[in-house]
Amino acid sequence: MSAAFDTIDRQILLDIIERIVEEDELRIIRFLLSDTVINTRINGATKERPFVSNIGTPQGDSLSPVLFSVYLENALKEVRTILPRPTNKLEKTLPTEIAYADDVDFVGLNFVDTEEVQNTLHKYNLLVNIDKTEFTTLSRAGTEYKNTKKVGTLIGDEEDVERRKRLSNAALTKLLNVWIKGDKIKRKTKLKLYRSLVKSILVYNCGTWALTKSEEEKLNAFHRKQLRKVLNIKYPVKITNSSLYNKTDSNGENCRRESEKLPKRPRRTTETRKALSQFHTLPLPVEGGMAMGS
Repeated sequence: MSAAFDTIDRQILLDIIERIVEEDELRIIRFLLSDTVINTRINGATKERPFVSNIGTPQGDSLSPVLFSVYLENALKEVRTILPRPTNKLEKTLPTEIAYADDVDFVGLNFVDTEEVQNTLHKYNLLVNIDKTEFTTLSRAGTEYKNTKKVGTLIGDEEDVERRKRLSNAALTKLLNVWIKGDKIKRKTKLKLYRSLVKSILVYNCGTWALTKSEEEKLNAFHRKQLRKVLNIKYPVKITNSSLYNKTDSNGENCRRESEKLPKRPRRTTETRKALSQFHTLPLPVEGGMAMGS
């Protein structure tokens, strides 16, 4: 959606909040939303007379995301009344929508009337970003959907791993001068830089990956290659994997963070294949926008 936090109708929000909070809490929220002004800055100079803002929630306030979530959920409740009702067992198991902040996916086996959805959201002063809205079809016959990005992650596991490798390699190369300076920079400092600026990119959202053993081994080999660059270990110098892990205080063979729960690749049973064959469309979001379809 476009500038979702800035377009909230405060009176509608207060009417919603009034039904779910105590009077003292409502008074605090009213105080937060009242007498808000905006200053503009042009060419480094702040305009002398600020103007009053009577829509949206204050940016940077910790309560604003909660208020927006409540507001959006109320709007989506009304949207659900116009969505096609499930007609079979598979549809009943699907969520009608998947939301993350102001990104919303509408999921189903049939296309959704996007114009009707927009009109419903418009009642709440929520504007759909048409330029960032897309329809994605999930089909056994095609693989295009695997390159659809959701919250910075590609839907296809293999595709996302390869993308993460490219991005982390680019970050590693930018710090090449740091790695080759040898004893001028402490090993501990190098490893801190690597984990925060490179490895964090490599394993971003890795808990969503369901990799095969072969794919996992390739990822770990790539990780070891990066560690050797960080320590500036080049041919003909050799070092065993165990020694490498000891030198870098790594967690072992698996480069994915221990805190992540690593899902197993689901088994494709006859029932699963049959269920997947019934899918026609699965809308997925573009970062910062709103995906609509079904």
